[in-house]
Amino acid sequence: MTLTMTARSTDYSRSKVAPDPTMGVALKWIPRHCIVPDGFRKGQRFRPYVYQAQYLADFYRVRHDAEWDPDAPILAPAFVYRHGLLVGPQKIGKDPAMAAQICLEAVGPALFAGWADGGDAWACADYGCGCGWRYDYRPGEPMGMRWPTPLIQVAAFSEKATDNTYRALVPMISQGPLADLIPKTGEEFIRLPNDGRIDTVTSEGRSRLGNPVTHVSAGELGIWDKPSGMDKTFDTMSRGVAGMGGRVSGTTNAWDPAQHSVAQDEFESGQADILVQYTDPGLGLSIRNKEERRALLRKVYPPDVLRENGGHVDLNSIEPEILRLIAKGETAQAARYYGNQRVAGSGKAFELDAWDARRATSTHEHRSIVIGGDGSKSDDTTALIAACIECGHVWPLGIWDPRKHGGRVPLDEVDDTLTQAFAQHTVARLWFDPPYWGDELARWTGQWGEKVVKGWATYRNAEMGWACRRFATAIADCTLTHDGDARLSQHIGNSHKRTLLVRDDKGVQLWAIQKESRDSGLKIDAAVAAVVAWEARLDAITKGDTERPYTGTGETVFLD
Repeated sequence: MTLTMTARSTDYSRSKVAPDPTMGVALKWIPRHCIVPDGFRKGQRFRPYVYQAQYLADFYRVRHDAEWDPDAPILAPAFVYRHGLLVGPQKIGKDPAMAAQICLEAVGPALFAGWADGGDAWACADYGCGCGWRYDYRPGEPMGMRWPTPLIQVAAFSEKATDNTYRALVPMISQGPLADLIPKTGEEFIRLPNDGRIDTVTSEGRSRLGNPVTHVSAGELGIWDKPSGMDKTFDTMSRGVAGMGGRVSGTTNAWDPAQHSVAQDEFESGQADILVQYTDPGLGLSIRNKEERRALLRKVYPPDVLRENGGHVDLNSIEPEILRLIAKGETAQAARYYGNQRVAGSGKAFELDAWDARRATSTHEHRSIVIGGDGSKSDDTTALIAACIECGHVWPLGIWDPRKHGGRVPLDEVDDTLTQAFAQHTVARLWFDPPYWGDELARWTGQWGEKVVKGWATYRNAEMGWACRRFATAIADCTLTHDGDARLSQHIGNSHKRTLLVRDDKGVQLWAIQKESRDSGLKIDAAVAAVVAWEARLDAITKGDTERPYTGTGETVFLD
């Protein structure tokens, strides 16, 4: 099998340069101690597929110039890579591979222990394991040792994702030779020898962040991003594991390049100590075309995982899943999940023709309004968007591009605009995305009251997903009108969908809005502010927290 990988993960079978040696004892330890956790081969030795073995061999590759001091053992710096990322399509067995690696990090020879002389060996009997296995080192080979107190975190975006690894891990331990070393495998955590433990961390439960940790096994890194806050989780974990001399090993499907995920950051970092193993199929084959789809699948699914070659994956069972996603309009997701293609999500968020059709001149006095705000003070455009509670008309109070103001949004103009709005209207809500406006929000709260002013964080996936759906629905069912402002319309047109893991009660995934790409100069802040304003309007109507003195005796005239 030929693996197509980044320059940071060398195919040593083709290299003319002698590689840094891998810790053979670690690779041999796994099939002697880990078992297949489920399926028809449940209970048999876990023998890694070729792609799994390649990843582990690279992850445990020791620098040829690593020095050994028994009084001060070198930990992570002994290895070529401090982070590893295994990228692959659905169902190839990434979770069992990570489970086996966790077992190794928990009670196996996962650390460099110097260079072997003649007669050196690893004997399981020396570590309380009764399996009888012994590994005799070759002279000059890197030797391995156990962590004295292994502290491991299994991390993923959701509890379901951590369960995928955990469900493979528990029987791998409890139903094989490792049961003697790790007798307690609870649902909350796994207790390891010498006060070690294995814990889980998700986006919903991050209380364990900051704890000492020797190894992090991170799943779904392709959806760890800034809006979810999981980018900060990854940063915190990376700092924690680095402080203990440990390392990070992660997995993912191919990612949406517009989502700016941790996986994408790792892939694009260019750092020599980040291992990325990824079979890149390119974009030449379409997952929608039947013939091309099968060629694509054969390109990205390792041959030995296929049922026809003795593996567990049947491409005929994957086909219906791909067709189901395509039928739901989620072709890009099918290409990422099964075709291993790094393609952007679901395209434009709003139909610009439908938006333009809602352009109107309203004769309503808009006495009772809400205001939504979004932006930063120097990097992005800042926008204040108003919405009339009575008639649903939307218009910008102000949109400021810092490039037109010497590189910084004029804060006095923002203040003056709000002051004028409060003087002219009954403002029932002022909701503003808070990250860059903490001081201002505090001041506005003191000025107009906490019942009116609120920091409404747009990074919350569920809240933003529902808000975007309600805004799009308002455009479609003619509830919303707008004044045709060119800047707001441009931001609406620049908005792209970012598929979320949040689903409605019918199982349909929600989406938020994002720029086309991370570096795109096409801004969307006014669109975000409009979504926030519409959500504030609905909240005000639902709670009845506003005066509504105007009875709608005016009319709205739609413009061609």
